Amino acid sequence: MNRTAWLQGLKPFRFGGFTAGLKPRPSGTIYETASRQISNRKSVVATLLALGVITAVALPLIVRAQDRPSATIIEDCSAFAVSPNDRIVYSVPHMKRVKHLIIQRDDVSVADLSGKGKIIVERDKFMPVPPPVTYMVNGLSWAPDGRRIAMTMTTISAEGSDKESDDDDTGNPQQDSQRIAMPSNGKKVLALLDDEGHEIKVAGSKTRFIENASNGAWLADGQTAVYLIGINPYKIVRVNVSDGQSSTLFEGHTFDSVVWDTARNQAFAVSQNLSISGRTALMQLDLVHEGVHEITRLPVFQGQLTVSASGKKVGYFIDGDTIEVRDVASPLKFERVRTGPGKFEFGHDDRRILLKRGPLDKSGSLVWVGLTDNSFVPILHGLEFHDFEITPDGNTVIVMDPGKGILKIYPLR
Repeated sequence: MNRTAWLQGLKPFRFGGFTAGLKPRPSGTIYETASRQISNRKSVVATLLALGVITAVALPLIVRAQDRPSATIIEDCSAFAVSPNDRIVYSVPHMKRVKHLIIQRDDVSVADLSGKGKIIVERDKFMPVPPPVTYMVNGLSWAPDGRRIAMTMTTISAEGSDKESDDDDTGNPQQDSQRIAMPSNGKKVLALLDDEGHEIKVAGSKTRFIENASNGAWLADGQTAVYLIGINPYKIVRVNVSDGQSSTLFEGHTFDSVVWDTARNQAFAVSQNLSISGRTALMQLDLVHEGVHEITRLPVFQGQLTVSASGKKVGYFIDGDTIEVRDVASPLKFERVRTGPGKFEFGHDDRRILLKRGPLDKSGSLVWVGLTDNSFVPILHGLEFHDFEITPDGNTVIVMDPGKGILKIYPLR
């Protein structure tokens, strides 16, 4: 038995009118005060230790929850887009050898945010062989109603594909894909589809697809499509699929950069020859009535014109490192933030942007950049991704892994 326990076990006893043994300490003395302080300190220490244990247990759970995607689409995706009703359309390239030719043709699928989906465009049904024709999906976009898709493709005839002997087949699709040339006879075409993959033909058209078209999109009525023609600078064309009527909008004028805001039947563009002053300016374009509103002159413009989901903010690079954001309603108000190069999209509240660092064609980490406080907050713990897109409600981000093109879905915080 230790000394403390032994002393605690002693009992006082009476002897000749005196009390012997251990005398209790009087209340309110310095001894009681010291005892209470020691007791309080022990309680604080115990509480801190308990909180430490709870934090040590909870923190890994929080980190793991942020690191773990809510769903994964294990496909070798090449392009994807998210609809207003949270569906993902994506393309998956496949290589095929036809005699001495290597051709590429892409499947197209639609999935929900749980990762469950189905193929809506099967490559050999969409483009039967023969003839051996390569088609590559370059871009996908949804109509504002989430029921139609515009699919920009490059088609290459048999004569344009690289000719290889059977002995040259490596069996590796990634290596074989490098042998597909982009010949001079490759054509940009636009295919219009519903969300089940059925083609929507333009009335009276003599061709299956809209030819020499890029960056296609549906307007809010679900009957009208817009697209670009030419090589920078571009022209804008509008076509009604039900009656086949098409027209070049803003006749005689061209645009260096265009971004669609089709939910509001408008676009934002940078142009030199549409400005009253004849200088480079940021324009707001009414795609139904061909109205033009000059937002502001742009003394410098590097590229990557981007509009927020609300349609209230427009951003772009003014040089290789700096993003400028304009308020459409009050264009004299603007923010500039030095980010370095990268791809960016607006957050749901328009107060920050999500940036993928580095060149557009390279993988990079994602970081939230505050537009008013210049804050930089990395997400997903610095993992690198090849591409990303934020859902229109701002609650989810879909990212594409480097290499294989696997899509992962994460909640945004």
